[in-house]
Amino acid sequence: MAGRNWEDHSHEIKELIGSMKPVHLAELSGNLQDRYDEKYHVPAGIFQALLEGVAGDYRVLDVEGVRDYAYVSTYLDLPGFPMFLAHHNGKKERYKVRFRRYVHSGKVYLEVKHKINKGKTIKKRIVRPAEEEHLSGISVGFLRTWTPFDPLQMRAVLRVSFSRITLAAPGGKERITWDHGLRFSYGGKEVGLPGFGVMEIKHEGRKHNSPMTRLLSRYRIFPAGFSKYCTGILLLYPEVKYNRFKPLLRKLKTERYDVTATAHGGRG
Repeated sequence: MAGRNWEDHSHEIKELIGSMKPVHLAELSGNLQDRYDEKYHVPAGIFQALLEGVAGDYRVLDVEGVRDYAYVSTYLDLPGFPMFLAHHNGKKERYKVRFRRYVHSGKVYLEVKHKINKGKTIKKRIVRPAEEEHLSGISVGFLRTWTPFDPLQMRAVLRVSFSRITLAAPGGKERITWDHGLRFSYGGKEVGLPGFGVMEIKHEGRKHNSPMTRLLSRYRIFPAGFSKYCTGILLLYPEVKYNRFKPLLRKLKTERYDVTATAHGGRG
């Protein structure tokens, strides 16, 4: 488990997910839109070890033969970054707004993620033909319905690209995603975290016990908050408030997750 780079473990991980039973998108669609979730910092070497331990307990998402799926998310915020600051200031109720593009299929969704004060996340989304530089009537109406913000003031502030492996437990009550190859960019700035990985476990009930959570406990890996949006803002916009995220920034630097930056990448 020593190496942290995806390249060090990609062959073994691809072989493992290639040997697992598949689950198809139609079986997952609509599940766990209203859910609880926990995130864990899981580099590639540790993910490989975890996968070896639970491969028989889960199926892997297969979309037309693709099991390691590429995504691009374009996040929106308002002047002054109120959605970022709600997270930074520890507000129990907060929002994220993004366009998400599934690279292999080309499908694009406009999504709202609403974290409510009971720790639950509610996600709403609509299909869009493409990411919009200027929000249209349908998008504006959707955002007015599902956020308290003025969508006419929203603007794109961050683009995040990454790849994802998705595991599903039988019965549809647990889904696990592992994201790797994270790259944050916007306005000529770009920062990458090639050695970093994020696991998210989504489930129905507040209390949760599963083969993966038991194995994580055995490895002494515990939930650790991570937001792609907040991390990207921190790394690309050095002027924003960041006190709450100092431990994360220190971790990314001192644990040598191979932070790379081009142009005017921020605190990486």
